[in-house]
Amino acid sequence: MPHSKPIIESIRDYLLTCDFLKDGKVNIDYLPDEMAYSIDPIGGDPIYRRYVDGDALRQFQFAITSKEAYDGDARTGIENSEFYQFLQEWIEENNRKGCLPQLEGHVPVRVDVQMSGYLFSMDSELGKYQIQCRLIYK
Repeated sequence: MPHSKPIIESIRDYLLTCDFLKDGKVNIDYLPDEMAYSIDPIGGDPIYRRYVDGDALRQFQFAITSKEAYDGDARTGIENSEFYQFLQEWIEENNRKGCLPQLEGHVPVRVDVQMSGYLFSMDSELGKYQIQCRLIYK
């Protein structure tokens, strides 16, 4: 049985086309103790919408998580927040243009931002930020 490309790999390839992510370290389910990015699957119902004929729209939920410089200074916080604002706008613009992850064996419909970027933990030098998304596909 031939293997198709995992959806998480397609999402990573899609994100690497983003101008301000392409040179970053984008891992899967791993965030080292340095400035880096990770795509982390989020558990949830894989069915987004089920139709009476048995067909369904499916979803793959994920978070884009990063460790960013964090020093308590307002300027640093603004820069980190700006990155996630730009990432959200990039995703929304790609939806309008029809630029979506290339899936094998499925048809992408759109990428939704479910929760905008926010700081969810910090230590003395690095803040951990995340934005939550989902890929809707057939």
